[in-house]
Amino acid sequence: MPPGEIEPLVTERLVLRLVEGSDEAAIHSYRSNPAATRYLSHEPLSVEANRARLKELLVLAEASAGDWFNYCWAITLRQSGEVIGDARTWNSTAVSRPGMLAPGRHPAGHAALAYVLHPDYHHHGYGREAAAALVTWLFAQRGINTVAAAVYEPNKPSIRLLRSLGFRPDAVSPEYPESAGKGLPLLMFRLESPDSSP
Repeated sequence: MPPGEIEPLVTERLVLRLVEGSDEAAIHSYRSNPAATRYLSHEPLSVEANRARLKELLVLAEASAGDWFNYCWAITLRQSGEVIGDARTWNSTAVSRPGMLAPGRHPAGHAALAYVLHPDYHHHGYGREAAAALVTWLFAQRGINTVAAAVYEPNKPSIRLLRSLGFRPDAVSPEYPESAGKGLPLLMFRLESPDSSP
């Protein structure tokens, strides 16, 4: 599904839309913040690193079509439109040839979820609200049966968030080495679609 066909997701307080190049400064405001990146796979990003990362994500989104996709979502406040975080939904991480994504490491019917918020917006339920909307989208709009999420073991708030949505612990998948990025134990969680067969 090309990015132009992806409708924004509207919740009680948020609008989730695909990121745009114009979101660069807003994204850098938290992805350069040590409090926000403490439990991300990367350290605080410089302006240049953030720009390069965003460019790569836009290429991945543009190449998303058919079964393989990789979308980055801007998490915005419904009232003001302010970008307060971002999230990703994906089952592929590479372009096989111009305009096409390569098959991902996730099995058919599986996808991954990740999210980050500006520290100023922690502890208000925005992360859970955004994650819940994206899980629903993956199940209803993408036909995904299982959503996976990786969390560093010390990140207790994110673990509580996932558990509140029904995620359960899972074995570490090949895509996520046990201490990817930060040298911390990495936990895997998974959530099955309520419509998937037992």
